[in-house]
Amino acid sequence: MKIKAIAVTALILGLSTFATAKGQGNVYSPEQGVICDKKSNFCVDSQGISMGLTKEYLGEKAVAKFEKMTAGITDMDMSSYTLSNGLSCDSHQKICKKSKWDDKADKHWTKILFGT
Repeated sequence: MKIKAIAVTALILGLSTFATAKGQGNVYSPEQGVICDKKSNFCVDSQGISMGLTKEYLGEKAVAKFEKMTAGITDMDMSSYTLSNGLSCDSHQKICKKSKWDDKADKHWTKILFGT
C-alpha cells in the first residue's frame, strides 16, 4: 500500500511541476503590468511594446533580434500586437484576447497587463 501511495504522490508532484513549466512557456508575466514573449523577443506594458522592458527581462540579444526583425518597418504600431501563443492585445482598447479573431477579453492576461 505504501508503494502505491508513494507512486501516486510522485505522479502528482511530477504533473504539477510539468503544469507549472508548461504554463510559463514563451509568454509569461515577470511582474504585474508586464508580459514578455521569449519567442518573439519583446516585452509589453499597458502602453505597448517596450524596448526598455525587453532589455530588462529578455536582454540585449532579444532587443537586437527584435530590431533586426522589424528593420525597415516605418509605420509599425507598437500599441497593438500578437504574441507567439496567439494572445492579441490592444493598448488603446486596454484588452487582450486569446486571438485577434476573438470577441471576448482574456480576463487573465487583460488583468495582468491593464489591471482590469
